[in-house]
Amino acid sequence: MGHTGEVPLLRLPISGWTVRVGRGAADRAALEVYEGSRMADVCVATPVSVSVLRGAWRSPRGGVPWALAWGQLPTGTTSVTAGFTTGGLRPGVRRIPAVVIEGIYWVAEAAGGFAGVTVHAGPVLVSGRLRRARAR
Repeated sequence: MGHTGEVPLLRLPISGWTVRVGRGAADRAALEVYEGSRMADVCVATPVSVSVLRGAWRSPRGGVPWALAWGQLPTGTTSVTAGFTTGGLRPGVRRIPAVVIEGIYWVAEAAGGFAGVTVHAGPVLVSGRLRRARAR
């Protein structure tokens, strides 16, 4: 993936992961997501298919609990809310307004022990489980 100039990393304060906007084929915007120095995901904008919920992770076992999710905005949508869900005997939801990046992508994170996420992006509603991050 080539870059048109140096784009700084945006460090996410709760998870410690970082994101950066780069450029993919045909100069399309691409969201790069890093866990430490390891690239966890790269999502290239395309008008054909939109991944509203592209990635969903949670903290490693034994660490300070957090949850992180990201994806693409559907056409005509300007905001996203991520509802991080807990399981067990006392299920609950913490709704977090996502940070919109370049008007194309979004990212949201929350402190706490969560198992899943439900994303509201305009008329679109998508749910998924959080994958466990690797211990550092």
